Amino acid sequence: MADVGADIGRVRIRLPSTISKGEVIRVRALVTHPMEVLSFDKDRKPIERNYHFVYKFVVTYNGKEILQAETTQAVSQNPFVAFPLKVTEPGKLVITFMDTHGKTYEGSADIKF
Repeated sequence: MADVGADIGRVRIRLPSTISKGEVIRVRALVTHPMEVLSFDKDRKPIERNYHFVYKFVVTYNGKEILQAETTQAVSQNPFVAFPLKVTEPGKLVITFMDTHGKTYEGSADIKF
């Protein structure tokens, strides 16, 4: 049986197959993560502890931060994000996801015309 945890943190980014300068493209990204759900005790009160979920992601384009967003543990397993991006020049797009246990998961894609 494969180790389920082996893929945690794998980031996949999808861009359109063809991109033109000045075009607004749709970027899609997914990170493999279990996104632990809040647990409750018998009285339906939340059990306090450091839950394991992705709480933030940051996007850079050619080294410049262009997007930063925070999530909650209400986001499903293997969080998926999509956003528009106006591409003005070729370069590198980097998406970094951060979780509540201090780990970061990064993926990148080259934007070419």
